[in-house]
Amino acid sequence: MKDDTRNYAIVGGFVVAMAVALVVWLALLAGRTGATDDYSIVYRNVIGLQSGVEILYEGFPVGHIEAIEPIDREGARSFRVRVSVKAGWPIPEDSVAAITAPGLLSSVVIDIRGGTSETPLAPGSEITGEEAADLFAAVNRVASEAMHVIEHDITPLLHDLGERTPAILTNVEQTTEALDQAAVNLAELLGPANASHVSRILGNLDGASSQTETLVGDLAQTRERVDQLITRVDGLVETQSGELAEAMAALNQSLEAAARHMDAIAANLEDTTRNLSEASGQVRGDPSLLIRGRSGGEDPQ
Repeated sequence: MKDDTRNYAIVGGFVVAMAVALVVWLALLAGRTGATDDYSIVYRNVIGLQSGVEILYEGFPVGHIEAIEPIDREGARSFRVRVSVKAGWPIPEDSVAAITAPGLLSSVVIDIRGGTSETPLAPGSEITGEEAADLFAAVNRVASEAMHVIEHDITPLLHDLGERTPAILTNVEQTTEALDQAAVNLAELLGPANASHVSRILGNLDGASSQTETLVGDLAQTRERVDQLITRVDGLVETQSGELAEAMAALNQSLEAAARHMDAIAANLEDTTRNLSEASGQVRGDPSLLIRGRSGGEDPQ
């Protein structure tokens, strides 16, 4: 009897120890051990959220949801989500707690995006919430837009293309016929009858190319000779610069002398012009003067 009681006590103690170990292990897995700070988040829609859902800070696990309770705010039904975060974990006051899913088939979590404020939220404060985007609504919206594009853009385009297809095919056929005719003309042009002419033209082109090369060479030689001539002229100017200066000085003196006598020369030219004018007047009045001359005692007219 004593052995049975002892065995029962041993088995019961082992079961209790395993139960305690299981509770501790689950608590460790759930991150519910240690001191925590409580915060609250308000959402209008808490689909996918429940007690125990993980709280992340920039993807790092820091806590869990403790409870969700409905509230009335601004005349509409909302939900306050109470969360517990590791004690002392700093959360800037402009942080945003968004409902998100890490993967397409992953469970929903709350990810706190840290703000830039240097002032942390005090425990018990409310973190600004951001609802998750409705994936199905987005898919439906995209599908609706796609149907609108198909009905109003693609379908009329296909209808218009169908109406224009015969004209397009006709144009393609005409273009093909024109290309065929051009190919025939090209074949006739390059046929045996014109092969000799084409060969002669190509030979002439080769000859012209050779002559052009020769001309380029001659031009290069001419350029060299011109450069040499210019060099010689420059040398001549440099060596004869003194004689040229003397010649220019003599020319300047001649011009100055001519300028000094220019007035006298102009006066003589004026007298000569006047005499010629009087003589021409007398000849016009009496042309016979050219034959018999003028008597010595006759006064001029």
